Amino acid sequence: MFEKDACSTDDLNDEKMEYSSPVVIVRKKDGTPRVCNDYRKLNKVVVKDRFPLPLIEDILDRFQGSRVFSTIDLKNAFFHVDVNKDSRKYTSFVTHEGQYQFLKVHFGLCNSPAVFQRYINTIFRPLINDGIVLPYLDDLIILSSSFEEGIERVERVLSIASEYGLEINFNKSHFLKKRIVFLGHVVVKMVKSSPLL
Repeated sequence: MFEKDACSTDDLNDEKMEYSSPVVIVRKKDGTPRVCNDYRKLNKVVVKDRFPLPLIEDILDRFQGSRVFSTIDLKNAFFHVDVNKDSRKYTSFVTHEGQYQFLKVHFGLCNSPAVFQRYINTIFRPLINDGIVLPYLDDLIILSSSFEEGIERVERVLSIASEYGLEINFNKSHFLKKRIVFLGHVVVKMVKSSPLL
């Protein structure tokens, strides 16, 4: 029920971990269960990573001049980033199968968004600087002025994603569209408020 590749029982069998957060089950939109950890107590005492997420207004401004848009949804995005070995003990949780700690960054931890945004910005830095890609957590927006340019840019982004082992959720990704919905806004050559909200 949880990503065992992202967890470990290493060095946990012979010692009792001093930290553990409760496990809770929530339902996804499609009704399937998702195993989550309740890190509220841990999040209250963790030193916050202040790496900034992009401002929505800045992202929307960067859409100006683009005519063709692609959005890529990264699957299990946080699980691409390793947890520092000294910090793993804080991610500990117990199930009926034993005690685990996360080897990869997990959602629910207050620093996960900042850590992942820094990671994804580093990977796509050249394309960000060239105005080709706008990463916002697990979403990548690819800006293009034409379909031909869009194809070339999507290929570049997919190549980099493959190089870093990023998994694409193709069911939630959209390619070479004249209209996209992004963070509550409909984007079509110019930005306007989304009627979907």
